[in-house]
Amino acid sequence: MDVLARDGRAGYAELARATGWSEATAKRRLLRLRESGALTIQLDYSPRLLGYRAEARLWMTVRPSELLHVARALAGHPEISFASVTTGPTNLLATAICRDNADLYRYLTERVSALDAVQTLETAPVLRTVKRTGALPPQAYGRPA
Repeated sequence: MDVLARDGRAGYAELARATGWSEATAKRRLLRLRESGALTIQLDYSPRLLGYRAEARLWMTVRPSELLHVARALAGHPEISFASVTTGPTNLLATAICRDNADLYRYLTERVSALDAVQTLETAPVLRTVKRTGALPPQAYGRPA
């Protein structure tokens, strides 16, 4: 896991060297971890490099009886890169990534507004991203920092 945390592109040969296993064993164990859901592979990219210049956090208050339905609907929208049920003044948080501000406006006023169970929506544009995802700190693996 340490090798994959540093470089998710590590091959079976590198994993075998790090663990002392054969490549076949490393491949088989990695496959088992993926099948069980213990290991997922995520791609981190800059939306701006692909022409998406408008990113916003959406904080919503949704009727509790419809919360999971709305969360799943949002998760199915190609504009949504992240959706999470939360607690507090709002109960649904999402990240929308759009080509530009006009596209974001259309998305909010046409797609999100069509979800009747959404009672309130606060939108905060992302002005600058300092960090997206990254490796877990050493203490997450039971080692001192």
